[in-house]
Amino acid sequence: MKAFCYFLLYFLFATILGALVAFPAYQLADSGNYPFDSWVTRFSLLFLIIGLFPLMKIHQLSFRDIGYSLNFKEFSRSAGRGFINGLGILLVVIGLLVILDVRAFEDDATLSANLLLAALLSGVVVALIEETLYRGVFFTVTERWNGTKFAVITSSFFYAIFHFIKPAQLIDPTTLHWLSGFEVILNAYLGVFELHYSDLLALLAVGLYLGLVRYKNGSLATCIGLHASWVFLIKITKELTDNNHQSTWRFLTGEYDGIIGLLAASWLLVVSIHYALKTIRHKG
Repeated sequence: MKAFCYFLLYFLFATILGALVAFPAYQLADSGNYPFDSWVTRFSLLFLIIGLFPLMKIHQLSFRDIGYSLNFKEFSRSAGRGFINGLGILLVVIGLLVILDVRAFEDDATLSANLLLAALLSGVVVALIEETLYRGVFFTVTERWNGTKFAVITSSFFYAIFHFIKPAQLIDPTTLHWLSGFEVILNAYLGVFELHYSDLLALLAVGLYLGLVRYKNGSLATCIGLHASWVFLIKITKELTDNNHQSTWRFLTGEYDGIIGLLAASWLLVVSIHYALKTIRHKG
């Protein structure tokens, strides 16, 4: 429980800093290209990332301690295997959604090199940031304080919830003031109460599996590969297919991205149980 409260405060502190800095930055930039809400959320994410360095220093953690324990060659090999395994895992879900007509290919769907590159780059960046944060620092500190089981659960919870902390509606740009950032943050946190249960279950299942992989391997390499492949596939699938809201099987996906949901949660749970049993036998 100590670790849970600790990282909850860490999240709150990062978002408060983001709220404070966003308004003057928005004013200085004098640009309406991005809504003010995006400035707040981006700065909050930035402080979450920057805060990892003093957090690591406080807890005397090295990059090796948080999961970057392999040399470049071994890390790349493990990440590559994770990427391939991740493709196999998620393709089962996407394939079933297409077969069941929950996702339908667009008439002009084209798998271009630019799409592949953009999806891959996005996957790698997101995976590096989120895995360093959740399965890296959060997992390591929690494991020291509360043990491995709680580390897996806590890192999974924060990973899942973070995806739903976003403003439900944009703030009026003509009424901005110094406290507007806090309005955005409050709106974002209230958005958590509007999440769809199947989306939460799916992301918790993803976090659980990644936590188990982190525990078994002691490295972030495989986790990063898995995570990157899922972001990669989801971005490509969203670009090439559309939701079919008339499908009888529509309930298998939630509201988050039209892909994850009950089907993904169930499949990841099966994969996690299988992986956990293998891990227990291996550790035993």
